Amino acid sequence: MLKTWMGKHFGHRWSRKPPTEEVAPQGRLDHGRLKTLVDFFPIGKKLRYYPDFRKEIVFDTFVVAYCVNGDFLYSGEAIERDFQGYPLVFYTGANEQPVNVADIALFQLLVPDTSDLELKLDYQRRALIGRGQQFKQGNFISLISNVGGKGLLSLDTEVAQQVVLRDGPYARTGMVLLTPYPDTLAVSDQRREARAKTHAPVTVALPEGTVSGPCTIVDMSGGAVRIRVRDRDAAMPEMHNGDEVFLDIDLGAADRHYIVKGSVMKRVPETCVIRLEGLLKNGRIGRFEPLELLELKAGLLNYG
Repeated sequence: MLKTWMGKHFGHRWSRKPPTEEVAPQGRLDHGRLKTLVDFFPIGKKLRYYPDFRKEIVFDTFVVAYCVNGDFLYSGEAIERDFQGYPLVFYTGANEQPVNVADIALFQLLVPDTSDLELKLDYQRRALIGRGQQFKQGNFISLISNVGGKGLLSLDTEVAQQVVLRDGPYARTGMVLLTPYPDTLAVSDQRREARAKTHAPVTVALPEGTVSGPCTIVDMSGGAVRIRVRDRDAAMPEMHNGDEVFLDIDLGAADRHYIVKGSVMKRVPETCVIRLEGLLKNGRIGRFEPLELLELKAGLLNYG
């Protein structure tokens, strides 16, 4: 069904997008999201994080600096704001070079390399993330900020690189540079957002027609699902973060067959994490209505 629909609507005109550069997430860095980011993930505030979407593994951290277009600033005092608190100018580098918000091409967060905290984990949880692997380039780090009575604010980021600064207040100290995905900013209750396990069948397809072998949705959290290939000798199609994909989910009845549009959040050979973005309705992909997403989740959780 999925291949037929894709062939009818797109033919062979689509090709996969080229690999995204580090700057890609910044296309969604509008003033509102930037204000939320610097308000609730400010320099110096104690935060928590979990690596690679594993919410059962939580560590402490804090933002050491912001990196704007490749230059660092180490204090919130280096941000000029308007009367409503929206950032206007960031003063970066030793010479406090002004960078207007409109000129920001890349905004990143610098955090300490806290790999040694893995030693406090039990063997089972340490094995889940791999010794010394949580800050491997391309991995995801989800930051958590307490926003008082409103709950927890989470932000997904991607590891850009591990660095040892040559100068500045943290010279010769191991750090990690994170590229945020501002559209993942969300207030949530971790108890509601805990992973829910399932074993529903799914096929993953790319717009140009590349289709995976049989796969299984193994768990879900919020608006994302984790998918694993069934055959140990098989692999996920080649995909890059941000690529569009389509999921063909058949839960065993005509009214429980879904074609879902999503985007790649994380891909390794055997698994991928897909953010759910749209649903095929009346021959067209449209946004999920709240009830539709709940219905899909209920179907996945009760499959079998």
